[in-house]
Amino acid sequence: MNKPVMKLLVSVLLITGLMILLGRLIAPRGRDVENRETTISAVLPDSAEHELADSQPGYLLAQTAPASQSRSVNRLKSLEQDLAGGRRTAIVTASARVAPSVVSVNVMQTEVVRTPYRNWFGYFYIPRQRTVQNIGSGLIINSRGYILTNDHVVHDATKITVSTSEGIEYDAEIVGLDDNSDIALLKIDPGADRLTAAQLGDSDDLLLGEWVIAIGSPFGLLLDDPQPTVTAGVISAIGRDIVRDQNSSSQVYANMIQTDASINPGNSGGPLANALGEVIGINTFIFSPSGGSVGVGFAIPINRAARIAEDLIRGGKVRHPWLGIRVQKLTPDLLDGLGFGAQSRISGVVVSSIQEHSPAERSGRLQPGDLIVSVDGETVRSVDDWTGKQLDIRVGSVVKLGFRRPESEFMLTITPEELPSETLKHEDTGMGFSLIDLTREVRSQLDARSERGAVVAEISDSDLERQGRLLRYDILYRINDIPINSAAQAVELLKRLRSRRGTVLFLERDGRSIRRYITR
Repeated sequence: MNKPVMKLLVSVLLITGLMILLGRLIAPRGRDVENRETTISAVLPDSAEHELADSQPGYLLAQTAPASQSRSVNRLKSLEQDLAGGRRTAIVTASARVAPSVVSVNVMQTEVVRTPYRNWFGYFYIPRQRTVQNIGSGLIINSRGYILTNDHVVHDATKITVSTSEGIEYDAEIVGLDDNSDIALLKIDPGADRLTAAQLGDSDDLLLGEWVIAIGSPFGLLLDDPQPTVTAGVISAIGRDIVRDQNSSSQVYANMIQTDASINPGNSGGPLANALGEVIGINTFIFSPSGGSVGVGFAIPINRAARIAEDLIRGGKVRHPWLGIRVQKLTPDLLDGLGFGAQSRISGVVVSSIQEHSPAERSGRLQPGDLIVSVDGETVRSVDDWTGKQLDIRVGSVVKLGFRRPESEFMLTITPEELPSETLKHEDTGMGFSLIDLTREVRSQLDARSERGAVVAEISDSDLERQGRLLRYDILYRINDIPINSAAQAVELLKRLRSRRGTVLFLERDGRSIRRYITR
């Protein structure tokens, strides 16, 4: 064998041997590292593992997959904790605070088909009655069992049952109603039970767009679960004045809170609360073409509702303020005619008249044509706004009114009195309504043309009012050919003529004379 061949053969053998040797050296080292990985991780503390990893690059590579899995698990646990904490939002907390104070109000009412045998003024139909059920919500305002709700929920109720969020039922009685503001106050006897009263907020301190929740019991006793329902939304608008049919109701919906939180049928009377769990309003009605919620709901400010509740607790009735100022809408033509200029950017209402014997007249400074621009520092935007602001005035509390004339501005303080018509004794006719005397103050309050007579003060037969046969503040000035001088005289005369057919009542309504006939 020649030398070149020998050299080649030796070279091949050397290379092969080196490759085998390297293979044996590398393979055991990798397996040892893999075997040691679990052992070291099990017996060494974290610090020792990190030191070993820093000193051995091979070990660091072997640890990569398990360390990544561990970090993923830790991140998942952290995420779960964050999500768990995030679930308990302000809305959840507020709901938990308010819900125990919310009750379901279940009302039994008797509807009567209007007939002459029932209300003396109708046509000859056979009397018929039926019992219907109405469902609403309410709010416990103190531990003694006083509950706020809407007047329209419990009006004409024959029986009221209240159910708490714990499913406990109580019979409730009406403490008082205020049809004007659509607020009613109920009372239950909790006995030894502990009631949770709601925390009331300040409806004068609201933020446009802040989160709110509407809570109520829209299904009443129809569900086995007594827990109220909760919907969330924001305050969509503040100080809303609702334009309504003046002949449909005496209720004034002014300076209302608007929300897009769903307020469904049966939620009337329940609370509207802020994210702190403070009640800021009483849910009252919605605008809806279908009857369901479309995100336009309205609530009565809680400051107004609380004031009315306080009046009802103290005396069983609401003391409505009387300033003695009649106003009308401010138009560009009026502005121009009063000397302000048609292009003037002034908001307010125009004083059209000042009622005699009223607090405004006694001030001695007002005159027709003055502009009322503010009440207690708040701008007056319209006639409805002026009416709404009077709902929030207390009898006997000083009110600061801002006025403008073409050449001057001035402030005037007036102390409102209780409406004269609400301070007089009622004489019951026994025919579904009561009367009061037409005093000079009442005559001024009503701007009555009649100098003598009796005034319809209250109507207990709702069908009379519903059909427009008789309305509150109608002035009865004559029965047949007999002039009326007092409520007592009118009641005595009606009792004598009750059995006679063809008796005619002569009434003044809104400055017009109308007639009503007693049919038996």
